Amino acid sequence: MIELAKKSYLDEILFGAKDSKERFEILSFIELTFGFDDTEELVKYLNTHLASRMFLVGQNITCADIIAYLSVAAYFKELMDFQKIEMANCFRWVDHIQHLPGIFEQANQLSIFVSFPDENNAEPSKA
Repeated sequence: MIELAKKSYLDEILFGAKDSKERFEILSFIELTFGFDDTEELVKYLNTHLASRMFLVGQNITCADIIAYLSVAAYFKELMDFQKIEMANCFRWVDHIQHLPGIFEQANQLSIFVSFPDENNAEPSKA
């Protein structure tokens, strides 16, 4: 991915400046994303991490956001509305990422676009 970013002159945009703290954090997040055995655990971690952030690292989208989004979008797509609401921070981030230009088109094409939850849909009855 780094080589692709270099070839398209997006290396510092998607990964941060060489030898920077931001680049280290981005690469750590990418590794962390693949380190979870269970997507649900990753979503819980992201939900906590994103409580006061718009992006995973820094103030702009990075490769960490793109890779993590691709790792959780299909999972979120399968959740019921009340489950999306329970993971509000992570869902807000997923919704923001999937609506960015370029990603929106790809999300639709890959059928991983996550619909917005209807807050009126309650948890199914146990009856």
